[in-house]
Amino acid sequence: MEPYKILSLLLSRIEEHVSGTRETEYLADLQVSNVHLRRIFKFAFGVPLQSYIRSRKLAVSLETLMQTEKRVLDIALECGYEHEQTYIRAFKREYGLTPGECRISDSNIQVTPPLHLFPKNNVCGNLVYGPDMVMIPSFHLIGQKYRIEIAESPTEAPEVAKQFWWNKRHKVPNPVEPNIYYGLTRTDDPSLSWTYYLPSMRVKNLNDIPDGFTGDTVPASLCVGFRYIGNHHYQEIDELRAKALYHAIDRLAEEHKGKYELLDSEFFFEKIDTDAYDGEYCQMEWFAPIRVNYT
Repeated sequence: MEPYKILSLLLSRIEEHVSGTRETEYLADLQVSNVHLRRIFKFAFGVPLQSYIRSRKLAVSLETLMQTEKRVLDIALECGYEHEQTYIRAFKREYGLTPGECRISDSNIQVTPPLHLFPKNNVCGNLVYGPDMVMIPSFHLIGQKYRIEIAESPTEAPEVAKQFWWNKRHKVPNPVEPNIYYGLTRTDDPSLSWTYYLPSMRVKNLNDIPDGFTGDTVPASLCVGFRYIGNHHYQEIDELRAKALYHAIDRLAEEHKGKYELLDSEFFFEKIDTDAYDGEYCQMEWFAPIRVNYT
């Protein structure tokens, strides 16, 4: 099943039956293993599925607690806890107060809101999620450098990436992350019709660059990040999927125009953990530097 459809259905189930339903009931009949589902949920939303379900249950129970005079035991049972003390401990971990303390407190309490997916997150049935604001530390890359026309990038970049990974990556000495691919794009001049693309691997330093290879250092940067989940092998990120992904990123970034300025004319990179492919779903991250607008 397509990642977008799976996660949309799962989020709807959680909200419709948040009280009293066991986690396994949310996951039933989704045509994907529980292991795969938990993995793609964590990658898409940044929180474990079990933690999110618990937080949503407690948020609903908090509303009941504050708006009714029901006993704590009854509220605990309603939201799926078999024992009152188990519920009280979970409640205190979540909010820093026991239910009894919460009822007499005059402090605002922050709750976990429902997660949502929107049509703009849908990329050919697959999923792009973000943006996230991330501080990227400086790191070094070694790979083979290509000059690619911008108009041809969605076609050529995936192809040279595959050729590097299949045939050239073994020549990179002592990679820091042997199973992770980096594709770095740099633009010397935004007015030019081409960019440099570096299919590469991360290394500790640039002291040992093989003949025919190029080293590059990505500076420490405040970046915007997006996450992509596809119901296909990562080597099947072809022209169609690449174009759809970049269009989706452009749309999502445009929504935040005014909050930050996207500096992808300087550089951007994608990151693929090849070990994350589990036979059904691949995962990719995309990062570009930003300038935050404080006015």
